[in-house]
Amino acid sequence: MGQKNSYSNYSFEAEIEGNVDYDPNFDLDEYIRQKSQPQNNAALQPSLTEEQDNSQFKNAVLIFMVFAAAFLWVNDWSVSQAWNSVFGGEETAATAPSFEFVVPDIPEVDIPDVPAPPAPGAESGFVDYLRALEEAGLADAYSNSGNIAMYQSGVPIDYLLQMDEAGYLVDFSYSAIIGLYNGDVTIDYLDQLNNAGYLDEFSYSAIIGLYNGGVTTDYLDQLGSAGFLDEFSYSAIIGLYNGDVSISYLNELNSNGYLDDFSYSAIIALSSSDVPVSYLDQLRDNGLLDNMSYTDIIMAYNADN
Repeated sequence: MGQKNSYSNYSFEAEIEGNVDYDPNFDLDEYIRQKSQPQNNAALQPSLTEEQDNSQFKNAVLIFMVFAAAFLWVNDWSVSQAWNSVFGGEETAATAPSFEFVVPDIPEVDIPDVPAPPAPGAESGFVDYLRALEEAGLADAYSNSGNIAMYQSGVPIDYLLQMDEAGYLVDFSYSAIIGLYNGDVTIDYLDQLNNAGYLDEFSYSAIIGLYNGGVTTDYLDQLGSAGFLDEFSYSAIIGLYNGDVSISYLNELNSNGYLDDFSYSAIIALSSSDVPVSYLDQLRDNGLLDNMSYTDIIMAYNADN
């Protein structure tokens, strides 16, 4: 122990400088051990102190963060509101931003009405129609598809009975019956055509056209007598009749060879414009007729008259 304490005031630098006497019993190892032990303790002490300071700082930061989070939670997580509640401000409460949501228009969807199921017995209309045909003895006159078509077209049983009594039911198909009924062709007009011998000369569509065009059997007789009935279609006959084209004008055109040179619409226009056949002869004699349409002829005639 005495030796250990003897090194407590010893300095190697002092010995070098000559401030202390040289000690022949000087133990260098013991001197180094004594010098190193206080230095290690001194080095460890700041490290421990620094570690304690860091731990205290972290604890302070953690406490602050917990306090700040709790404070913000109380103030609805509004930093500005928390600031104003602590330090004051012009606004005592923060105004939450407003967001406008535009709700798009919902398109209207048209939902079709679902038809109600047919009531019991609703299909009996056609059954009644068939029963009436059976009672009238007409159930076998046409096929089932024909009966359905006549039923859907509204052809009454009475009209079929009239056609049958007049003897025309066997002359026309069910589609002809439907057309004649919807065309308002009377049994009397059919009788006139039949008595004049024209019923078999025209189709049912021609008969409908002639009836609605007001063409009389007398005009048909005149055309037939002049030999023109086969020269014109039923649409041409309707046009000639309604255009007041006389049989004498047709005869004169035919006699001079013009009947086949003009359409029925051209004949109607020439007759309505009072263009005489003699004027056509004059144009032909001068070599002009072949280069002129019927409208040119009418314009030339009106220019001279």
